[in-house]
Amino acid sequence: MRQDLTAIQVRAVLSMLRDTLGEEPDEQLLLDSLEGETDLFELVSRILNRIELEEGNRDALTKQMDDRKIRRDRCDGRIKGYREGIMALMESAGIDKLPLPEASLSLRTLPASLKVNDPAAVPEGFAVAKPVPDMDAIKSAYSPDSEGLPNWLRVEPARPSLTVRRK
Repeated sequence: MRQDLTAIQVRAVLSMLRDTLGEEPDEQLLLDSLEGETDLFELVSRILNRIELEEGNRDALTKQMDDRKIRRDRCDGRIKGYREGIMALMESAGIDKLPLPEASLSLRTLPASLKVNDPAAVPEGFAVAKPVPDMDAIKSAYSPDSEGLPNWLRVEPARPSLTVRRK
């Protein structure tokens, strides 16, 4: 079942109804005619099934990614533990260099550093402001019909949107 052929069927039914009635058909007549004379309903049902399948695939992938992040975090923890074990062994041996055939290891002390515990609590003089547009203020000052919009603002054209409510 092809979408382009179904679209041709739909246009033909709509044209036939307009020619027969001489006006726009009422919604129920149009829907009944489209259901009886075209593949529209069956095609849309098939497409909805595909959407549902893809949503399931997306959810499964998200779950896999979350599970893999947990596994990666556990690997990171084991790596940290192994490194700490090597450092403890080297410190107990009193050595700060260990040449091995596969690697050369050395211990060193990193200088003290500062870390921010709570970014929201940092005073204004010590923070970099990230500009965030105030859409409420922008919408009150401009509209999509406004002439001469500033170069930092553009109008997104109206576009169709589909709402799907599952039963």
